[in-house]
Amino acid sequence: MKTREFTEKENFANMLISVLAHDLRQPFATFIMFVDMIKHTQQVLSQDELYMTLENMRDTATKGIEFLDGLLYWIKTESEGYTYQTERLPLGALIDEANGLYYYEQKIKDLTLVNTIDNEQLIYAHKQMLQFINRNLLSNATKFSKTGGAINVSCTNNKGWITVAINNQGDSLSAERLERLFNIHEPGYATGNHRIEGAGIALSICKDMINRMNGRLWAESIVGDGTTFYYSLPII
Repeated sequence: MKTREFTEKENFANMLISVLAHDLRQPFATFIMFVDMIKHTQQVLSQDELYMTLENMRDTATKGIEFLDGLLYWIKTESEGYTYQTERLPLGALIDEANGLYYYEQKIKDLTLVNTIDNEQLIYAHKQMLQFINRNLLSNATKFSKTGGAINVSCTNNKGWITVAINNQGDSLSAERLERLFNIHEPGYATGNHRIEGAGIALSICKDMINRMNGRLWAESIVGDGTTFYYSLPII
């Protein structure tokens, strides 16, 4: 009979394998696609076309590195005796910084980021973990938004908590799918949609990180209004 410690380690190892299979494989596949496009094109690319292609390749490589950095940090947090410190961070600026990785993808889809967070708004968190969360929520919003839509980011400050909302105007998801999206490591989980499944792997890590900062991560979906992901962190 497996011990609890062995089971937890096995689940952790399975999670890492799932992340490697879904989230880290995609940037490499996209990079190869760009290279093949340049190699096999029948027409000489214009300077603007070449510039845009190289920018997309750089953007893809950067996303992979950022995700890998976050993944390595998450592995580090699993070590016994690990401690971290929170600090006062400018929330609006962090959102803009995290979204920089998805600018070109949003441009292709004609998406607009509407960040209404006040420039003076602070949040108390560990920066590396918080940016891992912000990047993944903005990445999902970019993937699932419909062309020509908007990604709306806002926050509220209420009763000792700061709550951030990131809304996309894509298709709505059922309550059951939203709940299980954060627990994709559960045995037998399957969505039939590899994009949603891949997103859920990263979201489950985000949820673990937010829990470590004594916060909460959840999502709501309304037909016609898309899906909104929220996270709340305490004001220290």
